[in-house]
Amino acid sequence: MLQPPSDPIRPPLDLAAYWRRIAYAGAADPTAETLAELIGCQARHIPFENIDVLAQRVPALDIGSLQAKLVLRRRGGYCYEQNSLFMAALQAMGFEVRALEARVRTGAPAGVVTGRSHMALRVRLAGVDHLADVGFGGLAPLAPLRLFDTTEQATPGSRYRWVEAGGEWLLQIQGSQGFSDCYSVIDRDLQAPDREIGNWYAATHPGFPLAQNLALGRATDDARLILWNLQLTQRTHATGGTRESSLLSRAELADVLADGFGLELEHAEVDAAYAVARQATERGLP
Repeated sequence: MLQPPSDPIRPPLDLAAYWRRIAYAGAADPTAETLAELIGCQARHIPFENIDVLAQRVPALDIGSLQAKLVLRRRGGYCYEQNSLFMAALQAMGFEVRALEARVRTGAPAGVVTGRSHMALRVRLAGVDHLADVGFGGLAPLAPLRLFDTTEQATPGSRYRWVEAGGEWLLQIQGSQGFSDCYSVIDRDLQAPDREIGNWYAATHPGFPLAQNLALGRATDDARLILWNLQLTQRTHATGGTRESSLLSRAELADVLADGFGLELEHAEVDAAYAVARQATERGLP
């Protein structure tokens, strides 16, 4: 039977409960295969979501709070929550892992400098650094990527590449119109105090996209589900084809949050999410 490693100096994470939450029953050894399976399991079972932000709450990043929310209450979270939890789990399993900071470039005009508002992970496997990221919504790679390797890399449903850009490394994803930007990584460790600052900024700055829009993402075995405000998109891994639909009421949104993303929410949380999504849709925000 799978048993979590015992080490009193590691983060106070209930690893067995985390494994149950993401339906992981694989090996506990820190290998590339284990890392890839863990990424896929978390992407399928813990959705990307920013509903706490829309309810005007700043998510806590300590392991106890993350475990209570994402594991026990079966909620999701955004990059700082998802990747902080994932980092704690990887550390508890013996992986060599560090936090990275990045500038989100998705949708940003060329030449516009964006803030360092994204957290990803650097995982060393057999002496080679890899990117692991379970917190970038519907664009997050569903497998580890060799860090700063400029050859194209395939993952389930997507291809990625790295491009050197002004002293940073830009991650791009291939779409129907070619490669587009995801985020640019700063090649140094993201320290815990800076993670707290980035988390607070992402949750409270009125101009930050996650404060103005409802955003959810979850992987399934053969597709991605993406909800941006009231627009629901399903993108299949095999063909890249998409199916889109618009949610027309609070009731439809509540059904999708529960059935599509597996979230158990209070009425006030659904109200907050619907109010922001409807306002953003009415204003025609991208």
